[in-house]
Amino acid sequence: MKAAVFYEAEDLRVENVPEPDAAADEVIVKVLACGFCGSDVEYYYGKSPVGTADGKGPLVLGHEICGEVVHAGNLAEQYGLAEGDRVALNPVQSCNACNACRAGKLQFCENLTVLGVTMNGGFAEYVNTKIAHAYKIPESLTNEQGAFVEMLSSAVYSVKRSEVEPENFAVVYGPGPVGLSMVQLLKNEGARVALIGTRDYRLGIGKSLGADHVWNVRDQGSPHYVPDVGQAIMDANGGALADRVLVATASVEANQQALEISGNGSTVVLMGLAGPDDAISVPLLSNLYQDKTIRFSLLYPLQWPKTLRLLEDAKVDTSQIITHSATLDGIAGALERVLNREDEVVKTVITP
Repeated sequence: MKAAVFYEAEDLRVENVPEPDAAADEVIVKVLACGFCGSDVEYYYGKSPVGTADGKGPLVLGHEICGEVVHAGNLAEQYGLAEGDRVALNPVQSCNACNACRAGKLQFCENLTVLGVTMNGGFAEYVNTKIAHAYKIPESLTNEQGAFVEMLSSAVYSVKRSEVEPENFAVVYGPGPVGLSMVQLLKNEGARVALIGTRDYRLGIGKSLGADHVWNVRDQGSPHYVPDVGQAIMDANGGALADRVLVATASVEANQQALEISGNGSTVVLMGLAGPDDAISVPLLSNLYQDKTIRFSLLYPLQWPKTLRLLEDAKVDTSQIITHSATLDGIAGALERVLNREDEVVKTVITP
């Protein structure tokens, strides 16, 4: 089969490799669409190691996968799967047997493997997956939406962690695919939402997806520019700071500012994939007096069924977020476009 194989930093080769085999608890899936994640760019440019023993390849990247079951093992029928079914794959393949899994804390599985990170993923024509992590998708969803489930699930979990309430003033940092999804999820819960970023075209998408306020914190020539985020929040929120703040970016500045613009009784959720040495400062006394809750949000344990329902019920619009597609042969150009922020790209899907 054809696959985009990552070897080491800036060495990604589209080549022919053997098709995968399936173990007794696995199925083989023909990849119909695989979303391009920011972490894939990090891996490619050597900013973050992949999950192999030495942090290098050869490894097929890609973990946001939608495909068609083409080989179903003996156990597949017990899971309601059959050849020809379209499925979204949870790449975080927990064992469902260790103490963490039995406690429902799948993100802490002691035997975890991850498609496209520790084992071959979806930038290929075929991929093998554990049956338990293949979710049949509704006929109403497109292949691209099927590949969106993984990313959207992380936003669903973060919003859950925020415990947002109707009429809360919620701030989202980062108008990327996750942040734009958060805007819609928070509006679904009845919140008033402000979206903060540095690129007007993405802020414009956020506005059309329901954000009440969009603020550019870098470009002084932007019509959305605000010099003081805290003051902008108080002006929009009756003199009070934010009730909920969700940070969908690894920016240290954004994560730090989230603590500064969140108010009394607020909840802050940090979920951007920061670097190993990145840190922020937490003033103890002021946050104590504000009775503030600071949470982190890792992956998306037990959120996939809910995420699929949200897409099926059209509670999240993906049409303005999935902006580009490319074939495997065009994957290098897609990488460059994302890195250089060209052509108003937001989300790219690879279609093998």
